[in-house]
Amino acid sequence: MSEETIDGAFYSSAAQAVFAAPKVVDVPMDSIDEVVSIDLDTELSDDATELITFLLNEKAIPKYWLIVASAYANKGLISEARQVITAALERFANDHQAAIFHTFMAWLHIRLARAATSSEDKSSELLMATESTKMASGYEVTIPLNMLAKAEVLYLQGKDVEALKVIDSLSSLANYPYTQVYSSLVRAKISFKRRRFNDSLKHFQAVLVEQPLMKPDPRIGIGLSFWALKDKKLAIQSWERALQIDPENEVAKTLLVLSKFDTSFNSVSDEQFSKNYLGALESLGELLKQDSKSPVALLLLASYHYSKGEYAQVTKIATNVISTTFSSTVAVSDAHFWLGRISFDKGNFTDAQRHFKESTELNPNNVLSQFEMNFRMPSFAAETLTKSHPKVAEFHYALGMLYATKLENTSTLKDLKTNSDDEANAISALQEYIKLCVKHDEPIASAAYLTLSRFSENKNNLEALKYLTKAVESFQRYGEQVPPELLNNMGVFHFIQGNPESSQTLFKSAIESNKSKEMAITLSYNLARSSETGAEEESIATYDRILSDTPGYTYAKMRLLFLELVKGGKGDELDAKIDSLLASNESNLEVRAFYSWYLKKTGRGYNTGLENKHNKETLTNYDSRDTYALISLANMYRTIAREIKPKTEQDQQKKKTSYHRAAQLFHKALSTDPKNAFAAQGIAIIFAEEKKQSQALEIFRRVRDAVDNYSVHINLGHCLCELGQYSKAIQEYQIALARFSDETKDSRTLSLIGRAWFLRGGAEKSLESYIKALELSNKALEVAENNKAKKLIPTLKFNVSFVKFNIAQFVLKLDVSKRAVDDITKAITGLEEAIDVLNELANDANPPVQPEMLKQRASMGTNTLKKQLERLLKEQEEYESKFKHKIEEALRIREVEKAKAALEEKKRLEEQEKKEAEMKIEYDRLQQQAKQWEADREQNLIYEEEEKKTKKKKNAVWTDEEASGDEDGEKAKKKKTKAKRSRRKAVVDDDDEEASVKTPKKRKLTKASSKIKSAEVIEDSDEDMDDFDESKLDDDNEEDDALEKAEANIDGVSDDDKDDEDEGLF
Repeated sequence: MSEETIDGAFYSSAAQAVFAAPKVVDVPMDSIDEVVSIDLDTELSDDATELITFLLNEKAIPKYWLIVASAYANKGLISEARQVITAALERFANDHQAAIFHTFMAWLHIRLARAATSSEDKSSELLMATESTKMASGYEVTIPLNMLAKAEVLYLQGKDVEALKVIDSLSSLANYPYTQVYSSLVRAKISFKRRRFNDSLKHFQAVLVEQPLMKPDPRIGIGLSFWALKDKKLAIQSWERALQIDPENEVAKTLLVLSKFDTSFNSVSDEQFSKNYLGALESLGELLKQDSKSPVALLLLASYHYSKGEYAQVTKIATNVISTTFSSTVAVSDAHFWLGRISFDKGNFTDAQRHFKESTELNPNNVLSQFEMNFRMPSFAAETLTKSHPKVAEFHYALGMLYATKLENTSTLKDLKTNSDDEANAISALQEYIKLCVKHDEPIASAAYLTLSRFSENKNNLEALKYLTKAVESFQRYGEQVPPELLNNMGVFHFIQGNPESSQTLFKSAIESNKSKEMAITLSYNLARSSETGAEEESIATYDRILSDTPGYTYAKMRLLFLELVKGGKGDELDAKIDSLLASNESNLEVRAFYSWYLKKTGRGYNTGLENKHNKETLTNYDSRDTYALISLANMYRTIAREIKPKTEQDQQKKKTSYHRAAQLFHKALSTDPKNAFAAQGIAIIFAEEKKQSQALEIFRRVRDAVDNYSVHINLGHCLCELGQYSKAIQEYQIALARFSDETKDSRTLSLIGRAWFLRGGAEKSLESYIKALELSNKALEVAENNKAKKLIPTLKFNVSFVKFNIAQFVLKLDVSKRAVDDITKAITGLEEAIDVLNELANDANPPVQPEMLKQRASMGTNTLKKQLERLLKEQEEYESKFKHKIEEALRIREVEKAKAALEEKKRLEEQEKKEAEMKIEYDRLQQQAKQWEADREQNLIYEEEEKKTKKKKNAVWTDEEASGDEDGEKAKKKKTKAKRSRRKAVVDDDDEEASVKTPKKRKLTKASSKIKSAEVIEDSDEDMDDFDESKLDDDNEEDDALEKAEANIDGVSDDDKDDEDEGLF
């Protein structure tokens, strides 16, 4: 077989796995003149042994061995292809045609080297490829395809100069098929690697001219060259053409995905970015499904995970790329770049610097790594300076602004995380800067306030507004004009806080100071938006004016349509306008949310599920994390679950599955927006409907703190009812009615309050609560009838009848002492009315419950309950009659007893008055006696004075009068003794006492007077202390003794007194 029979197609297929081998090959048989046809598509066995045996037995020439090997290689069965080539080498070991098979084996090793999963495997395969090229060269040095294989090996080993030398040596073989094409291909790759993009483009185009259907497609290289030359449009066209020719071209798909990401990052508007980025993510997902090990696709996925803060996923992907990707240092460089960013975010600055340095060394053209090396390290240096000089305000300012700038540059695909370390560091540094400036009375940069406000807006609007206000003060303090953007932001915060008047003032100030036409549109829109509540017509006029100047202002259109819907607008024309708005803004998530709200409000497409279809389309085609669509779908699943009345285990499972799906969607909405109160409330409702009231109540209370609206209070009321806290439930329902609804129109809320009173009546066994429930149920029915709510009226009538039935049943069970004839009479009347209503509802076209149940209840009321109440009424009347008689008898007895008690009291008072009169008389007598004693004492003092005057005559001879005085004294002494024995009589008989006191001689009395002074005082004091109590005067022995002693001293002196006189006491 000649060399010309084996052309380059065999080797290119082995190297690139794209050779279009024949589907059927006819192998001549050795023994007979016949051929065996082998279908290489269907009959190519996974085990090559059978075909190898057949080729050996039939002594097939090298051509057929190579065809079979190529077929295996094209199907990715490299091991089987090597097995075939190895058998061929053994078959033609001593033949010069063995060079062909060595060359084929070299290309197989090259292909395995490209797909190697480790550096060791790659090196090993390239080494064996080199050995195969050497073995082929041993037969013939200038085999073109062997030389190409050698050049490819050198290229893969990074030996570009040596590879070019090999290519140059092929110039003399220009006439050999494919030689020049593959030589140009290798030159193009090396030129591109050396950043000689014009040369690479020229070589790739030369390949395209020679082989327009060659694989790998030269259009891939042409596109890469155009991209490097900044002609992205032609680059994309080249890749799209490559994909058009070969729809399975993974390289073209990968490059197109990269171009889509590039396009999205260069979008000129948020709407365009959202649309482009979602499209890029979808393309990336499809690419990963086809090749989950593509390093480029994996690094794109790593960037997406980093934007979400999922560092563990990024680390896993980057590490995998570093350990398994060796054909491109660019991919490894990018992997180190992502690892460096993660290390820096975690505070591992040493590791971060190592990764950025390695990334830059692997790819010096990696601009991102160079930026990180030059940007992130200054923040590290500033942090060091701040720690060493904590009192220098400028260092804190620089550090804070560096961290803030870092967050701005690293949040392209994500919102700033309020709990990130960088944000916390920036806030801390800037707050310390402001503190130091205030302490030293230094001016504060307004940028510090603005940055702190931006960090606060996701956590605390009031805090953000506070910093904006200080920024305004800073501008004004230094005579600078306040930027209109700053006033606009303050207006927005005031509007969010529920202060539309303040926001309008700020928007107007911003409009006055604004000089930008574009900014004027935004400010006018915000002013109109804040004026909708109080000046709706002015807002509409402003929106119309905005649309006349800027017809494409989507949000102004949307607000006009919203106001028209709120005012009750309907009709095909309005529907057409809303459909047109959606059609022209399909990717605008706010427009899509508005359209979903419109479908729910108007009920349009309810039977066809248009709303659910629209929300699913939003999540599938535009944003899988759109919170409005997620919550709408979650509510749909929750409604489905709630409406399922499980009768079988299958129904129970379906209900559980629907709740689970709803909870998943609510949870996904919360993961996107952790402060979304509506998603949290949805989860709470699921808890409540699953009878987990405590968990639901806790969530509802937290939601109420964030969003104080009608639904939160209603749901709280539901939970509290389930927990048996009916008073609190009633309070929540009443708050909802008073704050967010109209009592004259809201029959539903009135009905809920009545229901809570009804449940409370059952729990507390309270007739008053049942009567209150009936009152509210009647009121709800009245409101519904006034507002012509025809759908609600039958249900509300049934509610009223139901309450009346329960009141009748409750009255039957009440104790006889706790009910009254009036209660039973009203219960009978209410029962009769309820029976009539139930019969009426049973014949209604749309009864609230099954007609049979209504008739059955009405029949029970007529035949049983009413008769029982009538008997009860008679019994109650008899009981109350008897009870009334008992009460009257008790009252009569009570009056008699009361009169008797009054008479006794009168007698007691009369006796007490008489006794007090007697005591007064006695008191007056004793007072008179005391006065007499006082007079006697004074007289005695006079006698003492006279005694002193006669002292000098002590030794004189006594006269007859003095002698007779002694005798009188003896008589007086005897008389005094008698008086002492009968002192009781002396006390009573005043005249006798006075006679006994006056009878003795004056001299004797004078001698005794010094010893009775204190006695007289004591006696008077004792009498005063007794307060003239007659009983004490009669019975107190101690007072009697004192009185006797005093009388004795007054009547005369004892023998001892005589001795004292002799001793000269006076």
